[in-house]
Amino acid sequence: MSQEIEVSFVQKGDVYTIHTGSPVLGDIVMDYSGYAEDARGGNSSILLISAALSCFCGSVRAALVARNVPFRSLKAVGKGIKEMNAQGSMRLASLSIDVAVDLDDEWLPQLDHCAKIVKQCLITASLLDGIKVNHAIHRA
Repeated sequence: MSQEIEVSFVQKGDVYTIHTGSPVLGDIVMDYSGYAEDARGGNSSILLISAALSCFCGSVRAALVARNVPFRSLKAVGKGIKEMNAQGSMRLASLSIDVAVDLDDEWLPQLDHCAKIVKQCLITASLLDGIKVNHAIHRA
């Protein structure tokens, strides 16, 4: 069973808006007013890392909840490494995610079990699989 997700992007002047269609996310607005051209990069990498972080943490949370593991908080940091590829273009070469779960010691065995079973999520697995990307550019 496939599902289609549609997100749209609109640039008006120096304001870029991503219409997510999500009632939780709403629109993501990037206002580049006052920023030089060479200071506008990096936000797409941040969004990709954020998506991976959100998805992976959601999977960890779901595994804990499914096992009735009480936890106080879940905090995570995602880090991406950019490198030049063979053609001289910058690419996100790697991504690491570190998740810290605040829970009582008695629940450590369940946390360890969850860590073993939650190796990937939809986003990180898709990145690892090297998803197909199609591009089309045309006159409006």
